[in-house]
Amino acid sequence: MNSNQALAAALLSATVLLCGCSSNHKKETAAHKADIGDVLVIAENTHVVLRKPFKPGTPNGLYDGAVTEISESGEELHFEVNAVCSMPDLPGWPEYDNIYGKEIGDPSEAGETGGQTQWQTLLYFNGTVSNDGPEKSPEWATRLAQNLCRKGDFNDGSSNGNKHQELTLDGPSLDVNRKAAKQ
Repeated sequence: MNSNQALAAALLSATVLLCGCSSNHKKETAAHKADIGDVLVIAENTHVVLRKPFKPGTPNGLYDGAVTEISESGEELHFEVNAVCSMPDLPGWPEYDNIYGKEIGDPSEAGETGGQTQWQTLLYFNGTVSNDGPEKSPEWATRLAQNLCRKGDFNDGSSNGNKHQELTLDGPSLDVNRKAAKQ
């Protein structure tokens, strides 16, 4: 291979590599499958990127995660985010999902100070969305809550979104001798 062919091959490889990497930033990744650097939300001219994984809570929360809002101009703002996901019609559980957070200087600061929320969004199961924090929530907060709580088009088979899984008695059963019974 001559030097021109080698240079052309190197340029082609670099182009494929760069295009492949940038295509990951054109689609949202479900939070439970995301790695650091993956885009969780695309809203208008903003991408919200995972910078620090969320700590799972008991039984339904995701805490102290860090995301970076990247504007079209390249400006970056970092946020600590917490989400408490609920399920409809369960006694003692609220009828909404809750996402709240604050701006931080660096993603590594997420989880260092608790209770100092700047913004909060409640996503009621009747479709109402309310900003309940001292400051207005970022435009992407609702979409990130859907991602973190696996609701809407982030729904997957393990969460069932806002829908109750219906229990049925269909299928094979066991008799008292633990033998499969035919229906």
